Amino acid sequence: MNQLNPTRRNIITGALMAATFSAAVEVTIVNAAMPTVVGALGGISLYSWVFSAFMLANTLTVPLYGKLADLYGRKKVFITAVLLFVIGSALCGFSQSMGQLVFFRAIQGMGAGGVLPVTLTIVGDIFPFELRARAQGWFSSMWGLAAIVGPFIGGWTVEYLSWHWIFWFNLPLGILIVLTIAIFLKEQIHEGEKSIDYGGAVLFSLAVLGILAFTQLIGNNEAGHPLPWALLVSGVVLLVFFYRWEQRVKDPFVPLALFRNPIIASSNLSAFLTGMGMFGAINFVPLFVQGILGKSPTLAGLAITPQVLGWSACSVVAGRWLLKQGYRPPIVTGTVLISLSALSFILMNADTPYVFILVSMFVLGCGLGLSMTTYIVAVQNAVSSNERGSATSSQMFSRSMGGACGVTLMGAILSFRLKDEITAYITAHKDELSRKTIQQLEQAQGVTQPEGLATLPEEVAQRVSTFLAQSLDTVFLTAALFSIAALVVAWLLVPKGSASSLSAKE
Repeated sequence: MNQLNPTRRNIITGALMAATFSAAVEVTIVNAAMPTVVGALGGISLYSWVFSAFMLANTLTVPLYGKLADLYGRKKVFITAVLLFVIGSALCGFSQSMGQLVFFRAIQGMGAGGVLPVTLTIVGDIFPFELRARAQGWFSSMWGLAAIVGPFIGGWTVEYLSWHWIFWFNLPLGILIVLTIAIFLKEQIHEGEKSIDYGGAVLFSLAVLGILAFTQLIGNNEAGHPLPWALLVSGVVLLVFFYRWEQRVKDPFVPLALFRNPIIASSNLSAFLTGMGMFGAINFVPLFVQGILGKSPTLAGLAITPQVLGWSACSVVAGRWLLKQGYRPPIVTGTVLISLSALSFILMNADTPYVFILVSMFVLGCGLGLSMTTYIVAVQNAVSSNERGSATSSQMFSRSMGGACGVTLMGAILSFRLKDEITAYITAHKDELSRKTIQQLEQAQGVTQPEGLATLPEEVAQRVSTFLAQSLDTVFLTAALFSIAALVVAWLLVPKGSASSLSAKE
Protein backbone atom coordinates (compact mmCIF):
# COMPACT_ATOMS: atom_id res chain seq x y z
CA MET A 1 0.00 0.00 0.00
CA ASN A 2 2.99 2.36 0.30
CA GLN A 3 3.12 2.84 -3.50
CA LEU A 4 0.40 5.51 -3.34
CA ASN A 5 0.93 8.68 -5.31
CA PRO A 6 1.71 11.70 -3.09
CA THR A 7 -1.65 13.46 -3.64
CA ARG A 8 -3.74 10.43 -2.65
CA ARG A 9 -1.48 9.75 0.31
CA ASN A 10 -1.74 13.35 1.53
CA ILE A 11 -5.56 13.23 1.38
CA ILE A 12 -5.64 9.95 3.33
CA THR A 13 -3.16 11.35 5.85
CA GLY A 14 -5.33 14.44 6.36
CA ALA A 15 -8.37 12.27 7.06
CA LEU A 16 -6.43 10.09 9.49
CA MET A 17 -5.08 13.14 11.32
CA ALA A 18 -8.62 14.49 11.60
CA ALA A 19 -9.73 11.14 13.07
CA THR A 20 -6.89 11.25 15.59
CA PHE A 21 -7.77 14.81 16.55
CA SER A 22 -11.46 13.94 16.92
CA ALA A 23 -10.72 11.04 19.29
CA ALA A 24 -8.12 13.02 21.25
CA VAL A 25 -10.11 16.23 21.64
CA GLU A 26 -13.15 14.32 22.91
CA VAL A 27 -11.30 13.63 26.17
CA THR A 28 -10.43 17.27 26.92
CA ILE A 29 -13.82 18.60 25.80
CA VAL A 30 -15.70 16.22 28.08
CA ASN A 31 -13.41 17.09 31.01
CA ALA A 32 -14.27 20.76 30.62
CA ALA A 33 -18.01 20.20 30.25
CA MET A 34 -18.72 17.52 32.87
CA PRO A 35 -19.64 19.90 35.75
CA THR A 36 -22.35 21.36 33.51
CA VAL A 37 -23.48 17.91 32.36
CA VAL A 38 -23.83 16.68 35.94
CA GLY A 39 -25.80 19.79 36.79
CA ALA A 40 -28.20 19.08 33.94
CA LEU A 41 -28.58 15.31 34.31
CA GLY A 42 -27.90 14.77 38.04
CA GLY A 43 -26.44 11.44 39.16
CA ILE A 44 -23.15 12.73 40.55
CA SER A 45 -22.45 9.25 41.94
CA LEU A 46 -21.83 8.15 38.34
CA TYR A 47 -19.49 11.07 37.61
CA SER A 48 -16.28 9.02 37.49
CA TRP A 49 -17.91 6.30 35.40
CA VAL A 50 -18.43 8.73 32.52
CA PHE A 51 -14.65 8.59 32.14
CA SER A 52 -14.16 5.02 33.31
CA ALA A 53 -16.67 3.53 30.85
CA PHE A 54 -14.91 5.22 27.94
CA MET A 55 -11.46 4.10 29.16
CA LEU A 56 -12.52 0.51 29.86
CA ALA A 57 -14.11 0.06 26.44
CA ASN A 58 -11.23 1.83 24.71
CA THR A 59 -8.50 -0.24 26.35
CA LEU A 60 -10.35 -3.54 25.99
CA THR A 61 -11.01 -3.23 22.25
CA VAL A 62 -7.54 -2.11 21.09
CA PRO A 63 -6.17 -5.67 20.60
CA LEU A 64 -9.44 -6.77 18.95
CA TYR A 65 -9.16 -4.11 16.28
CA GLY A 66 -5.49 -4.88 15.68
CA LYS A 67 -6.24 -8.53 14.91
CA LEU A 68 -9.29 -7.72 12.78
CA ALA A 69 -7.28 -5.17 10.78
CA ASP A 70 -4.70 -7.86 9.97
CA LEU A 71 -7.41 -10.34 8.93
CA TYR A 72 -9.89 -8.19 7.03
CA GLY A 73 -7.93 -5.12 6.03
CA ARG A 74 -7.42 -1.72 7.61
CA LYS A 75 -10.07 0.08 5.54
CA LYS A 76 -13.14 -1.91 6.64
CA VAL A 77 -12.07 -2.04 10.27
CA PHE A 78 -11.18 1.68 10.41
CA ILE A 79 -14.50 2.74 8.89
CA THR A 80 -16.37 0.47 11.30
CA ALA A 81 -14.50 1.99 14.26
CA VAL A 82 -15.17 5.58 13.14
CA LEU A 83 -18.87 4.86 12.57
CA LEU A 84 -19.14 3.27 16.01
CA PHE A 85 -17.41 6.31 17.54
CA VAL A 86 -19.77 8.67 15.70
CA ILE A 87 -22.88 6.69 16.69
CA GLY A 88 -21.72 6.61 20.30
CA SER A 89 -21.11 10.36 20.19
CA ALA A 90 -24.57 11.05 18.80
CA LEU A 91 -26.21 8.89 21.46
CA CYS A 92 -24.20 10.65 24.20
CA GLY A 93 -25.64 13.95 23.03
CA PHE A 94 -29.17 12.55 23.31
CA SER A 95 -28.65 11.21 26.86
CA GLN A 96 -31.44 11.96 29.29
CA SER A 97 -29.72 10.59 32.41
CA MET A 98 -26.22 9.90 33.72
CA GLY A 99 -26.88 6.16 33.40
CA GLN A 100 -27.57 6.56 29.69
CA LEU A 101 -24.52 8.77 29.26
CA VAL A 102 -22.26 6.17 30.90
CA PHE A 103 -23.62 3.42 28.61
CA PHE A 104 -23.27 5.52 25.46
CA ARG A 105 -19.76 6.60 26.47
CA ALA A 106 -18.85 2.90 26.51
CA ILE A 107 -20.08 2.63 22.90
CA GLN A 108 -18.05 5.72 22.02
CA GLY A 109 -15.00 4.18 23.70
CA MET A 110 -15.42 0.97 21.70
CA GLY A 111 -15.14 3.05 18.54
CA ALA A 112 -12.18 5.09 19.80
CA GLY A 113 -10.40 1.83 20.65
CA GLY A 114 -10.12 1.15 16.92
CA VAL A 115 -9.60 4.66 15.57
CA LEU A 116 -6.15 5.26 17.06
CA PRO A 117 -4.36 1.88 16.57
CA VAL A 118 -5.75 1.28 13.08
CA THR A 119 -4.86 4.87 12.11
CA LEU A 120 -1.24 4.26 13.08
CA THR A 121 -1.28 0.90 11.31
CA ILE A 122 -2.46 2.56 8.08
CA VAL A 123 0.31 5.13 8.48
CA GLY A 124 2.77 2.24 8.71
CA ASP A 125 1.32 0.86 5.48
CA ILE A 126 1.17 3.95 3.29
CA PHE A 127 4.51 5.50 4.22
CA PRO A 128 7.85 3.95 3.30
CA PHE A 129 10.26 3.14 6.11
CA GLU A 130 12.28 6.34 5.84
CA LEU A 131 9.16 8.54 6.19
CA ARG A 132 7.23 6.39 8.67
CA ALA A 133 8.85 7.81 11.81
CA ARG A 134 8.36 11.41 10.70
CA ALA A 135 4.67 10.72 9.98
CA GLN A 136 4.17 9.33 13.48
CA GLY A 137 5.41 12.68 14.80
CA TRP A 138 2.75 14.50 12.80
CA PHE A 139 0.05 12.40 14.42
CA SER A 140 1.46 13.02 17.88
CA SER A 141 1.04 16.76 17.23
CA MET A 142 -2.73 16.19 17.00
CA TRP A 143 -2.72 15.32 20.71
CA GLY A 144 -0.94 18.59 21.43
CA LEU A 145 -3.48 20.54 19.41
CA ALA A 146 -6.36 18.72 21.11
CA ALA A 147 -4.94 19.48 24.57
CA ILE A 148 -4.73 23.19 23.76
CA VAL A 149 -8.02 23.82 21.95
CA GLY A 150 -10.18 21.13 23.64
CA PRO A 151 -10.88 22.96 26.92
CA PHE A 152 -11.65 26.20 25.06
CA ILE A 153 -14.00 24.46 22.62
CA GLY A 154 -15.69 22.67 25.51
CA GLY A 155 -16.11 25.84 27.56
CA TRP A 156 -17.36 27.90 24.61
CA THR A 157 -19.80 25.17 23.53
CA VAL A 158 -21.30 24.80 27.00
CA GLU A 159 -21.59 28.57 27.45
CA TYR A 160 -22.99 29.59 24.06
CA LEU A 161 -24.64 26.44 22.65
CA SER A 162 -25.39 23.41 24.81
CA TRP A 163 -23.47 20.56 26.40
CA HIS A 164 -25.09 18.23 23.85
CA TRP A 165 -22.96 19.76 21.10
CA ILE A 166 -19.68 18.62 22.67
CA PHE A 167 -20.67 15.19 21.37
CA TRP A 168 -22.59 16.13 18.25
CA PHE A 169 -19.73 18.04 16.63
CA ASN A 170 -18.15 14.63 15.88
CA LEU A 171 -20.94 13.71 13.46
CA PRO A 172 -20.09 15.85 10.39
CA LEU A 173 -16.35 15.36 10.86
CA GLY A 174 -16.75 11.60 11.27
CA ILE A 175 -18.89 11.27 8.15
CA LEU A 176 -16.35 13.28 6.15
CA ILE A 177 -13.52 11.04 7.41
CA VAL A 178 -15.43 7.88 6.47
CA LEU A 179 -16.20 9.14 2.96
CA THR A 180 -12.59 10.21 2.38
CA ILE A 181 -11.14 6.86 3.46
CA ALA A 182 -13.80 4.93 1.52
CA ILE A 183 -12.97 6.78 -1.70
CA PHE A 184 -9.21 7.25 -1.55
CA LEU A 185 -7.77 4.32 0.43
CA LYS A 186 -7.11 1.28 -1.74
CA GLU A 187 -5.57 -1.80 -0.24
CA GLN A 188 -4.70 -5.32 -1.23
CA ILE A 189 -6.01 -7.81 1.30
CA HIS A 190 -4.09 -11.05 1.53
CA GLU A 191 -6.35 -13.78 0.17
CA GLY A 192 -6.62 -17.07 1.93
CA GLU A 193 -8.47 -18.76 4.74
CA LYS A 194 -9.50 -16.31 7.43
CA SER A 195 -10.05 -17.81 10.84
CA ILE A 196 -10.82 -15.91 14.01
CA ASP A 197 -9.76 -17.35 17.32
CA TYR A 198 -13.10 -16.70 19.04
CA GLY A 199 -12.12 -18.68 22.12
CA GLY A 200 -8.94 -16.65 22.58
CA ALA A 201 -10.77 -13.38 21.96
CA VAL A 202 -13.42 -14.18 24.59
CA LEU A 203 -10.88 -15.37 27.18
CA PHE A 204 -8.66 -12.33 26.63
CA SER A 205 -11.57 -9.86 26.74
CA LEU A 206 -13.01 -11.31 29.93
CA ALA A 207 -9.59 -11.42 31.61
CA VAL A 208 -8.77 -7.81 30.77
CA LEU A 209 -12.27 -6.66 31.67
CA GLY A 210 -11.95 -8.31 35.07
CA ILE A 211 -8.60 -6.70 35.79
CA LEU A 212 -9.70 -3.26 34.60
CA ALA A 213 -12.94 -3.48 36.57
CA PHE A 214 -10.87 -4.37 39.64
CA THR A 215 -8.71 -1.28 39.17
CA GLN A 216 -11.77 0.94 38.80
CA LEU A 217 -13.50 -0.43 41.91
CA ILE A 218 -10.33 -0.13 43.99
CA GLY A 219 -9.93 3.44 42.75
CA ASN A 220 -13.46 4.15 43.94
CA ASN A 221 -12.54 3.05 47.48
CA GLU A 222 -14.29 -0.32 47.34
CA ALA A 223 -11.28 -2.35 48.48
CA GLY A 224 -13.23 -3.63 51.48
CA HIS A 225 -15.79 -5.41 49.30
CA PRO A 226 -15.18 -8.93 47.97
CA LEU A 227 -16.30 -8.11 44.40
CA PRO A 228 -13.13 -6.32 43.17
CA TRP A 229 -10.88 -9.04 44.54
CA ALA A 230 -13.04 -11.74 42.97
CA LEU A 231 -12.74 -9.89 39.65
CA LEU A 232 -8.95 -9.71 40.01
CA VAL A 233 -8.60 -13.42 40.75
CA SER A 234 -10.93 -14.27 37.87
CA GLY A 235 -8.97 -12.05 35.51
CA VAL A 236 -5.64 -13.62 36.42
CA VAL A 237 -7.02 -17.17 36.14
CA LEU A 238 -8.52 -16.37 32.74
CA LEU A 239 -5.18 -14.94 31.59
CA VAL A 240 -3.53 -18.27 32.44
CA PHE A 241 -6.21 -20.15 30.48
CA PHE A 242 -5.79 -17.67 27.62
CA TYR A 243 -2.04 -18.25 27.48
CA ARG A 244 -2.46 -22.01 27.35
CA TRP A 245 -5.23 -21.72 24.75
CA GLU A 246 -3.13 -19.51 22.48
CA GLN A 247 -0.30 -22.05 22.52
CA ARG A 248 -2.61 -24.72 21.08
CA VAL A 249 -4.59 -22.92 18.37
CA LYS A 250 -3.39 -22.63 14.77
CA ASP A 251 -4.13 -18.91 14.30
CA PRO A 252 -4.01 -17.32 17.78
CA PHE A 253 -5.90 -14.15 18.64
CA VAL A 254 -2.68 -12.65 20.05
CA PRO A 255 0.37 -14.06 18.24
CA LEU A 256 2.54 -14.91 21.24
CA ALA A 257 5.51 -15.29 18.90
CA LEU A 258 5.51 -11.49 18.58
CA PHE A 259 6.73 -11.20 22.15
CA ARG A 260 9.74 -13.38 21.42
CA ASN A 261 11.01 -10.49 19.31
CA PRO A 262 13.39 -8.52 21.61
CA ILE A 263 12.37 -5.08 20.31
CA ILE A 264 8.64 -5.80 20.74
CA ALA A 265 9.03 -7.39 24.17
CA SER A 266 11.27 -4.62 25.54
CA SER A 267 9.20 -1.81 23.99
CA ASN A 268 5.91 -3.10 25.34
CA LEU A 269 7.25 -3.81 28.83
CA SER A 270 8.91 -0.40 29.06
CA ALA A 271 5.76 1.32 27.75
CA PHE A 272 3.63 -0.53 30.32
CA LEU A 273 5.89 0.55 33.20
CA THR A 274 6.00 4.13 31.89
CA GLY A 275 2.20 4.10 31.71
CA MET A 276 2.02 2.82 35.29
CA GLY A 277 4.31 5.61 36.44
CA MET A 278 3.87 8.81 34.53
CA PHE A 279 0.46 8.39 32.91
CA GLY A 280 -0.74 7.74 36.43
CA ALA A 281 1.10 10.70 37.96
CA ILE A 282 0.00 13.18 35.30
CA ASN A 283 -3.57 12.99 36.59
CA PHE A 284 -2.47 14.20 40.04
CA VAL A 285 -0.41 17.22 38.95
CA PRO A 286 -3.50 19.48 38.64
CA LEU A 287 -4.56 18.33 42.10
CA PHE A 288 -1.17 19.40 43.49
CA VAL A 289 -1.36 22.77 41.72
CA GLN A 290 -4.84 23.50 43.02
CA GLY A 291 -4.78 21.81 46.41
CA ILE A 292 -1.20 22.57 47.54
CA LEU A 293 -0.17 25.68 45.60
CA GLY A 294 -3.65 27.19 45.84
CA LYS A 295 -3.86 28.06 42.14
CA SER A 296 -7.06 28.40 40.15
CA PRO A 297 -8.65 25.45 38.32
CA THR A 298 -7.62 27.10 35.04
CA LEU A 299 -3.93 27.16 36.01
CA ALA A 300 -4.24 23.61 37.34
CA GLY A 301 -5.52 22.44 33.97
CA LEU A 302 -2.93 24.41 32.03
CA ALA A 303 -0.14 22.66 33.95
CA ILE A 304 -0.70 19.66 31.67
CA THR A 305 -0.19 21.65 28.45
CA PRO A 306 3.67 21.75 28.47
CA GLN A 307 3.73 17.94 28.66
CA VAL A 308 1.63 17.62 25.51
CA LEU A 309 3.67 20.28 23.70
CA GLY A 310 6.93 18.55 24.64
CA TRP A 311 5.56 15.23 23.42
CA SER A 312 4.54 16.70 20.07
CA ALA A 313 7.86 18.49 19.51
CA CYS A 314 10.07 15.55 20.46
CA SER A 315 8.03 13.08 18.41
CA VAL A 316 9.42 14.84 15.34
CA VAL A 317 12.93 14.70 16.81
CA ALA A 318 12.53 10.97 17.51
CA GLY A 319 11.57 10.31 13.90
CA ARG A 320 14.80 11.81 12.60
CA TRP A 321 17.01 10.44 15.38
CA LEU A 322 16.03 6.78 15.11
CA LEU A 323 16.73 6.77 11.39
CA LYS A 324 20.30 7.89 12.03
CA GLN A 325 21.22 5.95 15.19
CA GLY A 326 18.60 3.26 15.71
CA TYR A 327 15.90 2.80 18.32
CA ARG A 328 18.00 2.56 21.45
CA PRO A 329 19.31 6.18 21.77
CA PRO A 330 15.91 7.94 21.63
CA ILE A 331 14.26 5.30 23.84
CA VAL A 332 16.95 5.41 26.53
CA THR A 333 17.15 9.21 26.41
CA GLY A 334 13.37 9.44 26.63
CA THR A 335 13.16 7.17 29.67
CA VAL A 336 15.98 9.12 31.34
CA LEU A 337 14.04 12.38 30.86
CA ILE A 338 10.87 10.73 32.16
CA SER A 339 12.71 9.51 35.27
CA LEU A 340 14.24 12.95 35.88
CA SER A 341 10.82 14.54 35.63
CA ALA A 342 9.38 11.95 38.01
CA LEU A 343 12.14 12.65 40.53
CA SER A 344 11.48 16.40 40.25
CA PHE A 345 7.86 15.78 41.30
CA ILE A 346 9.11 14.34 44.58
CA LEU A 347 10.87 17.66 45.31
CA MET A 348 7.69 19.70 44.95
CA ASN A 349 6.15 21.33 48.03
CA ALA A 350 3.94 24.28 48.96
CA ASP A 351 6.76 26.73 48.11
CA THR A 352 7.44 25.30 44.63
CA PRO A 353 7.13 27.97 41.92
CA TYR A 354 4.43 27.28 39.34
CA VAL A 355 7.01 27.62 36.56
CA PHE A 356 8.98 24.70 38.06
CA ILE A 357 5.98 22.45 37.47
CA LEU A 358 5.61 23.72 33.91
CA VAL A 359 9.27 22.95 33.16
CA SER A 360 9.00 19.49 34.75
CA MET A 361 5.92 18.72 32.67
CA PHE A 362 7.69 19.87 29.51
CA VAL A 363 10.66 17.60 30.27
CA LEU A 364 8.23 14.74 30.86
CA GLY A 365 6.55 15.43 27.52
CA CYS A 366 9.93 15.43 25.75
CA GLY A 367 10.72 12.04 27.28
CA LEU A 368 7.36 10.61 26.29
CA GLY A 369 7.68 11.99 22.76
CA LEU A 370 11.11 10.42 22.25
CA SER A 371 10.25 7.02 23.73
CA MET A 372 6.61 6.45 22.77
CA THR A 373 7.06 7.49 19.15
CA THR A 374 10.09 5.23 18.82
CA TYR A 375 8.21 2.32 20.40
CA ILE A 376 5.46 2.53 17.78
CA VAL A 377 7.87 2.73 14.85
CA ALA A 378 10.02 -0.06 16.29
CA VAL A 379 7.21 -2.59 16.75
CA GLN A 380 5.73 -1.80 13.34
CA ASN A 381 9.04 -2.29 11.58
CA ALA A 382 9.80 -5.48 13.51
CA VAL A 383 7.01 -7.44 11.77
CA SER A 384 5.73 -8.04 8.27
CA SER A 385 2.74 -6.07 6.99
CA ASN A 386 0.24 -8.86 7.75
CA GLU A 387 1.11 -8.63 11.47
CA ARG A 388 1.48 -4.85 11.70
CA GLY A 389 -2.01 -4.33 13.13
CA SER A 390 -1.42 -6.78 15.97
CA ALA A 391 2.03 -5.33 16.71
CA THR A 392 0.76 -1.74 16.76
CA SER A 393 -2.21 -2.58 18.97
CA SER A 394 0.01 -4.55 21.37
CA GLN A 395 2.08 -1.41 21.95
CA MET A 396 -0.92 0.85 22.44
CA PHE A 397 -2.60 -1.72 24.68
CA SER A 398 0.51 -2.01 26.88
CA ARG A 399 0.62 1.75 27.26
CA SER A 400 -3.12 2.11 27.96
CA MET A 401 -3.21 -0.83 30.36
CA GLY A 402 -0.27 0.60 32.28
CA GLY A 403 -1.94 3.98 32.48
CA ALA A 404 -5.25 2.51 33.66
CA CYS A 405 -3.55 0.46 36.36
CA GLY A 406 -1.29 3.34 37.36
CA VAL A 407 -4.10 5.85 37.79
CA THR A 408 -6.05 3.41 39.94
CA LEU A 409 -3.06 2.36 42.05
CA MET A 410 -2.04 5.95 42.75
CA GLY A 411 -5.63 6.99 43.39
CA ALA A 412 -5.89 4.24 45.99
CA ILE A 413 -2.55 5.27 47.54
CA LEU A 414 -3.68 8.89 47.76
CA SER A 415 -7.05 7.97 49.23
CA PHE A 416 -5.72 5.52 51.82
CA ARG A 417 -2.82 7.75 52.93
CA LEU A 418 -5.02 10.83 53.20
CA LYS A 419 -7.72 8.93 55.06
CA ASP A 420 -5.21 7.52 57.56
CA GLU A 421 -3.69 10.96 58.24
CA ILE A 422 -7.09 12.61 58.70
CA THR A 423 -8.39 9.79 60.92
CA ALA A 424 -5.33 10.01 63.15
CA TYR A 425 -5.73 13.80 63.39
CA ILE A 426 -9.42 13.54 64.31
CA THR A 427 -8.65 10.95 66.99
CA ALA A 428 -5.96 13.15 68.54
CA HIS A 429 -8.02 16.37 68.46
CA LYS A 430 -11.65 15.22 68.65
CA ASP A 431 -12.27 17.31 71.77
CA GLU A 432 -11.10 20.46 70.00
CA LEU A 433 -13.02 20.01 66.74
CA SER A 434 -16.65 20.82 66.08
CA ARG A 435 -18.99 18.14 64.83
CA LYS A 436 -19.32 19.94 61.49
CA THR A 437 -15.55 20.07 61.04
CA ILE A 438 -15.15 16.38 61.93
CA GLN A 439 -17.87 15.44 59.45
CA GLN A 440 -16.25 17.53 56.73
CA LEU A 441 -12.87 15.93 57.38
CA GLU A 442 -14.26 12.39 57.49
CA GLN A 443 -15.91 12.87 54.11
CA ALA A 444 -12.81 14.70 52.77
CA GLN A 445 -15.11 17.42 51.44
CA GLY A 446 -13.20 20.35 50.03
CA VAL A 447 -9.80 19.28 51.28
CA THR A 448 -8.40 19.19 47.74
CA GLN A 449 -9.25 22.76 46.73
CA PRO A 450 -8.61 26.23 48.19
CA GLU A 451 -12.33 27.10 48.45
CA GLY A 452 -13.00 24.02 50.53
CA LEU A 453 -10.03 24.56 52.81
CA ALA A 454 -11.22 28.11 53.44
CA THR A 455 -14.34 26.74 55.16
CA LEU A 456 -12.20 24.96 57.77
CA PRO A 457 -10.57 26.63 60.80
CA GLU A 458 -7.20 28.05 59.78
CA GLU A 459 -5.08 25.66 61.85
CA VAL A 460 -7.08 22.63 60.64
CA ALA A 461 -6.83 23.78 57.04
CA GLN A 462 -3.04 24.05 57.33
CA ARG A 463 -2.77 20.54 58.77
CA VAL A 464 -5.07 19.06 56.11
CA SER A 465 -3.06 20.77 53.39
CA THR A 466 0.05 19.14 54.86
CA PHE A 467 -1.69 15.74 54.85
CA LEU A 468 -2.60 16.17 51.17
CA ALA A 469 0.97 17.14 50.33
CA GLN A 470 2.34 14.10 52.14
CA SER A 471 -0.13 11.83 50.36
CA LEU A 472 0.83 13.26 46.98
CA ASP A 473 4.52 12.78 47.87
CA THR A 474 3.78 9.07 48.22
CA VAL A 475 1.96 9.08 44.87
CA PHE A 476 4.84 10.77 43.08
CA LEU A 477 7.39 8.49 44.74
CA THR A 478 5.46 5.48 43.41
CA ALA A 479 5.42 7.04 39.95
CA ALA A 480 9.18 7.62 40.10
CA LEU A 481 9.84 3.97 41.00
CA PHE A 482 7.85 2.72 38.01
CA SER A 483 9.55 5.25 35.73
CA ILE A 484 13.01 4.14 36.88
CA ALA A 485 11.94 0.52 36.31
CA ALA A 486 11.01 1.48 32.73
CA LEU A 487 14.46 3.03 32.31
CA VAL A 488 16.16 -0.13 33.60
CA VAL A 489 14.15 -2.27 31.16
CA ALA A 490 15.02 0.03 28.26
CA TRP A 491 18.71 0.12 29.22
CA LEU A 492 19.04 -3.65 29.63
CA LEU A 493 16.67 -5.04 27.01
CA VAL A 494 16.30 -2.68 24.04
CA PRO A 495 18.68 -4.14 21.44
CA LYS A 496 21.44 -2.16 19.79
CA GLY A 497 21.66 -1.76 16.06
CA SER A 498 20.33 0.40 13.26
CA ALA A 499 16.61 0.66 12.59
CA SER A 500 17.00 -1.19 9.30
CA SER A 501 18.90 -4.07 10.88
CA LEU A 502 16.14 -4.56 13.48
CA SER A 503 13.32 -4.42 10.91
CA ALA A 504 11.55 -7.35 9.31
CA LYS A 505 11.90 -7.86 5.58
CA GLU A 506 8.71 -6.94 3.75
